[in-house]
Amino acid sequence: MKQDPIVEEVRKARRQIEKECDNDFAKLFAFAKASEKLSINQRLRKLRQSEKERLVAV
Repeated sequence: MKQDPIVEEVRKARRQIEKECDNDFAKLFAFAKASEKLSINQRLRKLRQSEKERLVAV
């Protein structure tokens, strides 16, 4: 089967995160929750910025 470079990149990232978390599921879960929160905050910032830009344009 041909190797997919995208799949390999994802697997490499997963292995790196597991290594950083010492293969501890609790640490991995905390990492995922923190990343999720960061992602949500980034989306909210973009939404607020676009709302400000829309208001300035009016």
